[in-house]
Amino acid sequence: EAATAAAGEDYKCRPGALKWFFKKSRDNWKAKHQDLKASVKALKNQLAAVTRSRAEWRAKAEAATLRAESLETELMALRGRDAAGPAPKKIPTAAP
Repeated sequence: EAATAAAGEDYKCRPGALKWFFKKSRDNWKAKHQDLKASVKALKNQLAAVTRSRAEWRAKAEAATLRAESLETELMALRGRDAAGPAPKKIPTAAP
């Protein structure tokens, strides 16, 4: 009884009002926490998607670079062959 009397003296409001206030406070805190939790999850999902997309684009870019290098090498070889002059044509000989 002494504990309840001491506790009753700490608050000037009626217990129903305090109960409503604390419940409202708790509900607001929970709602805020759930919103933040959802935001964190959405941001983590977005980060994973962006990371995966960036890795795919990097792989495509590297493949395109390798292909471009091989085509340039092939082009240089063809230009070098053409610069050396055309290959001499063989003249068919008439068979007796």
